Amino acid sequence: MLICGVRARTGRDSYTPTGRPEGGQMPRHPDAVITPNTVLSDARRRLDSPLRPGQRMSRAELADAVNVTLDQLYPGRRLTAHYVDFRWLGKLERGEHRWPSEERRNALRHVLGAATDAALGLYSPRRTNERIAAEGTPSPGSLDGMFGGERRGSGVDLVEFASALDQPGIGSSELTAAELACEGLDQDFARTPPDEALRMTQLLMKSVFVHLRRRQTLRHHERLVKLAARLAGLHAWACFDISDDRKAERWYETAASAAHDAKAWGLGAWLSGAQSLIEWHRRDLGRAAELIDRGIYFAGHGSDATTRAWLYALQARAFAGTGNQDGFENSYAMAERAAEHSSERDRRHGMDFAQGILDLRYYCGTSRLLLRQPDQAITELTGSRDALPESHTKARAVLTLFLADAAVESGDPSQAISLTEHALASTIHQPIVPILQQSRRIRRLVHQRDPAAGGKLDDPILAFSDALTTLASKAEP
Repeated sequence: MLICGVRARTGRDSYTPTGRPEGGQMPRHPDAVITPNTVLSDARRRLDSPLRPGQRMSRAELADAVNVTLDQLYPGRRLTAHYVDFRWLGKLERGEHRWPSEERRNALRHVLGAATDAALGLYSPRRTNERIAAEGTPSPGSLDGMFGGERRGSGVDLVEFASALDQPGIGSSELTAAELACEGLDQDFARTPPDEALRMTQLLMKSVFVHLRRRQTLRHHERLVKLAARLAGLHAWACFDISDDRKAERWYETAASAAHDAKAWGLGAWLSGAQSLIEWHRRDLGRAAELIDRGIYFAGHGSDATTRAWLYALQARAFAGTGNQDGFENSYAMAERAAEHSSERDRRHGMDFAQGILDLRYYCGTSRLLLRQPDQAITELTGSRDALPESHTKARAVLTLFLADAAVESGDPSQAISLTEHALASTIHQPIVPILQQSRRIRRLVHQRDPAAGGKLDDPILAFSDALTTLASKAEP
């Protein structure tokens, strides 16, 4: 129990004529009784060491985590938010120091997942003593009176007890389950029909929004904001797949703003890159480049190599779209260098992997098409398609259609028609707008060379368009 009440003087505390206490020790103020803060030390020991598997977090490791959090919460750090070390934490755990600055308390609560200062055994001695002095004699009907009028040594343990009973907000297990559900949805997005993706993201977002409206610990609130932003990004992508571009843009902008506020730089970078695809399919290359640049800005504040490589590949294709060969080569070289350090654990929807690293061949192949280099494009696009699982029917169909585009450029319209028919047939059960748009483009290119041959694609494209319309109507709330 934390003790800070007034203590009766004993003979050991009486003064000698010299003004020193007996035994040669300086007198201690009765409110300065030091007791170990076992609440804080126990909270630390409940965390696993980030560097030593199977062991508990050390004071030095906790100090490092607190300093990282101070950087995140207080970029313009003042003295009260200055770095801490293991010695400082030792003083706190030994009870030699009970009331750090507000900034440091916030960082400690964030790292240790505590809702209140009292939940970590932190309190202001002055404030507590004033409360004790004001309490006076317990009333007959009070809890203290019911227990024989015995006074508690401190009001703090009562606060700790109440805090333990009333932990606010979402529980750690429920939040982790929601994050894993979002991760699973992202991993399965390539195999999921758009209407099902919309339904699942709406279901998860509804739960997250309910919790965001409630009081949460700082740490849980930040995790909820990041989770909401990622779900909003997936929801936006599904809206884009069914041709609801306006709604997709609103979701992307809202999600990017939330990611910025939460300083989730990697997430914000992915959201901006994903939003650029809307403008890419509209052929608004200038706006697409702006969004890619915003994503690179996000990534520059702190992002993983996987996301940086993906953004550089998008930037390279944007340069190719304007005929800028040098710009394409430079950005693609940066993408390849970053991809060498990519990891599947950082994968988000839109990123494909082959042999453990980010596969950039799709972006290289489409860029080569834009630069009027169909032979090189075919090599890259074929390799990218063959590396995809058979279950990724939508992505494989998109690559097949770009191969059809290359076939037209190479003077083989019959091959282009065959590839387009296959792409449409393989995805009619989960139609998306990019496939419809690219199919119409192939039909137009073939028609320019052979009007009669172009007509062969009319019926498959019409059937695919009808399927997309039906799916979009089912997806409407």
